Amino acid sequence: MYGRGVAAMNPLPPGIFGYLDGKAGINPVVYDWVGDDHAGKARRKPVAEAKKLLAEAGWPDGRDAQTGEPLVVYLDTTSGGMGDKSHNDWLTRQFAKIGVQLVVRATDYNRFQEKIRKGVVQLYYLGWNADYPDPENFFFLLLGSEGKVAKSGENASNYVNPEFDRLFAEMKDMENSPQRQAIIARMNAILQHDAPWIFAFYPLSYTLSHAWLQNRKPMGVGNNTLKYQRLDVAERERRRQEWNVPVLWPLVLIALVLASFIVPAVIAYRRRERGTARQ
Repeated sequence: MYGRGVAAMNPLPPGIFGYLDGKAGINPVVYDWVGDDHAGKARRKPVAEAKKLLAEAGWPDGRDAQTGEPLVVYLDTTSGGMGDKSHNDWLTRQFAKIGVQLVVRATDYNRFQEKIRKGVVQLYYLGWNADYPDPENFFFLLLGSEGKVAKSGENASNYVNPEFDRLFAEMKDMENSPQRQAIIARMNAILQHDAPWIFAFYPLSYTLSHAWLQNRKPMGVGNNTLKYQRLDVAERERRRQEWNVPVLWPLVLIALVLASFIVPAVIAYRRRERGTARQ
């Protein structure tokens, strides 16, 4: 994302209680921590690790250990926009590194939604904006009772894990505390191991505003912040006066340049006129 995204390690984005940065927050199934605890960084595990896991699952080099048939995985997506084809081509090459054939099935959005409702998908893309800034609003998307097929809920992956559901029921109404943090860490560990989602990234957004605009903090959760914003009218007027002082030297320079062309032309014309009169 050219610096406009943060690699996701679990369902919780930065700023939500339970999110941990650094070594404590990495997904150990996908990343290794390189360096010391504070100055180190997360490094994605090598392709060889994926090949090893694939072989343990009975698909060495992407082929069935018994029949030799290739492993084909389907990515369901909507009809692409700008850049989607290049991204899907890149994704296909990444799967090919471990011998897996990725087939992209693009459909219109209505058909895509129907596939999600019926659960006839393997891989797909979905995102989520929180309704309110609490970990409960993210974890419920993987709750068994929210299964899309069985309950018409928001759990589009139809993931069910009784231990996760039990921890969710214990965590959801708790006050933020070390005890709640410990339960969230356990829930994240379950999701990282089971991988009902492939965690992609948290997008970063940038905004510009004038110094005289107060009480404004754009966010994806709150859309009713206009009533809190305030204009410092005196500061705005001072800045406008400061920025709008007329700059006259370009006009003077232009006048001098024009004069350097016009004056010699006028002098030459008058000389020619006087010479013609004497003849």
